[in-house]
Amino acid sequence: MSEALLRLDRVNTFYGPVQVHFDLSLQVGRGRIVSLLGGNASGKSTTMKIILGLLAPRSGTVEFDGARIDGWPTHRVIRAGIGSVPEARRIFPLMSVRENLLMGAYGRADRKAVGEDLERMLTLFPRVAERINQRAGVLSGGEQQMLAMARALMGRPRLILMDEPTMGLSPLFVDRVLELIAEINRQGVTVFMVEQNANLALQIAHEGYVLQTGRIVLQGAAALLRGDPRIREAYLGGAAAA
Repeated sequence: MSEALLRLDRVNTFYGPVQVHFDLSLQVGRGRIVSLLGGNASGKSTTMKIILGLLAPRSGTVEFDGARIDGWPTHRVIRAGIGSVPEARRIFPLMSVRENLLMGAYGRADRKAVGEDLERMLTLFPRVAERINQRAGVLSGGEQQMLAMARALMGRPRLILMDEPTMGLSPLFVDRVLELIAEINRQGVTVFMVEQNANLALQIAHEGYVLQTGRIVLQGAAALLRGDPRIREAYLGGAAAA
């Protein structure tokens, strides 16, 4: 694997008395797409919260580009260069598509560059461009997912976190979203994505980890994981964490 841009080392996380992560260690190489796979209650979404500073681990470390970031507030994590496409999109439904996109650049002062990035997003996401003046809440699920991705990219992240990017989408939009994730990566953005659909995620990923009840049970090159007969059992097993 290439040099790590993101590294979690022996992370232990709790919700009250319930332990969610058990010495969780993983890394995301610079310029790579890495998938974190697992069934419901495996601890995937909690991993994203840890990285974004929404939840503090009880022990262990989170490093981004060589700096330890566990304990940082979320706004500092975002400004350091980590973008987020949350589960269920969480766009601002009463705001226009344009306003949603500009919210992604709220921490930037380089207005000219923001305008250039807006035009770049409209080129990369033509369906978003077609809806630019509409309220975001009237967009389809697939269009909202594209908007959420474009909004995250407006912050010029070096790493983008994607939590269940294909959830609830029609097959047509699933394929398009996966194509866009691969294109974003080709343009230089590292991607760490949480996904339940192992087959889909491993089609575009370089590496993958399988999480089961807070523990990594399989890891390796995506192509090897796709052919591993253990992945279905490991991916579907477990029932404890959130």
